[in-house]
Amino acid sequence: MNKEEFVRQAYAAAVQSSEQSGMPPLVTAAQAALESNWGESGLSKAANNYFGIKAHAGHDRVLMRTNECEHGSQVVITAAFAKYGSMLECFRYRDGIIAKGALYSAARKQLGDEAGFITEIAKHWATDPKYAEKLMAMFSEVKGMLK
Repeated sequence: MNKEEFVRQAYAAAVQSSEQSGMPPLVTAAQAALESNWGESGLSKAANNYFGIKAHAGHDRVLMRTNECEHGSQVVITAAFAKYGSMLECFRYRDGIIAKGALYSAARKQLGDEAGFITEIAKHWATDPKYAEKLMAMFSEVKGMLK
């Protein structure tokens, strides 16, 4: 699947998920593209996990190596990631995390402002200190593809 095909598929799933969650679908599609390397990551292919969501109590899971930023240094760890039956299931779960999680209350206050929303979710979603900047750049790229 090329980048444009991935964006069309991700955006369609994001729009469908957004109907229930109210999350901005363009941001969701951009975050999926960033986190999954346009749907080419091992995690997205093995587990329909497009956001690097870690497994919790009831999740089916896959173990994968991942890079994390700890105290300013990159480290490689093996983590249990959630496994989903489809892209839409993953997107709905991601939206639920943001819609209900206390960490994302400030993001929910930015739902009318995509840049503000990106800034707020980036504070807690990833350990990469440049995550907001990377997601904003991806947002602009994805937005251009959908015109």
